[in-house]
Amino acid sequence: MWKYFFNFLWAVSYLIPGRRNRTRFRLNKCFDYKNKLCAIRDKFPELDWKHMRLAKGGGSLAFIVDNTVFKVRKFHLHDNSSEKFSREKRITDAIAPVLPVAVPKIELINAGPYLFYKTHFIPGRVLVDLPLKRIIANNEKIGTQIGQIIYTLYNTDFKSLRDMKTENAKKQHFGLVHGDMCSNIIVNPETMDVVGIIDWEYANYNCLRYEFFGVFRVRRKMRQTDIGPIAMCEYYRLRDAETKKKSKAK
Repeated sequence: MWKYFFNFLWAVSYLIPGRRNRTRFRLNKCFDYKNKLCAIRDKFPELDWKHMRLAKGGGSLAFIVDNTVFKVRKFHLHDNSSEKFSREKRITDAIAPVLPVAVPKIELINAGPYLFYKTHFIPGRVLVDLPLKRIIANNEKIGTQIGQIIYTLYNTDFKSLRDMKTENAKKQHFGLVHGDMCSNIIVNPETMDVVGIIDWEYANYNCLRYEFFGVFRVRRKMRQTDIGPIAMCEYYRLRDAETKKKSKAK
């Protein structure tokens, strides 16, 4: 859908009088979509670009072709793409061996004047794109798996990421959180198992409340599913079991 929408906007831009006005429209409304597509297509001409799909996130566009994702910042000229993508790559490299689900394996690619990150496409569907009734029917399974993911993420000491902790985070003993999990949960539509978590650009060391807020409070559909409370119950069940195990060991 987004591909056709941006193709339409780009076609409309030809009706705008004045080269400067057209350029401004393409940068601010189309996010320079066509030029970015041409740049990455020229970089990888062997891919099947006729069947390319386009996804739009909060700050990025993603070109999906041949099970490969090429992500680029919307406002690349002043969005510090290199710093943001390098930070996200660093985080996903650290957590990939630990989490029980897939995360993007990022490779930074220069194409024309743009910086993309290239990663494999995680097969599945974004959870919030599925029908509400289907989600509710599987909320126990999904919520339990999300609670396990959050527990692992929050309680693992990622040595390579320690320098990302602020003084306040150290003082409060905060753990690593995704920060925007609500719209980035990938599930297998056949089994409804959680198979991946994407878009780690907002990951940081923060409190648990912030993470659980990001799971179910941001999207109305998720608030209707009870996945958030189920995930919280699973998290605290795992925490209490670990505490009991440690006390017995003493």
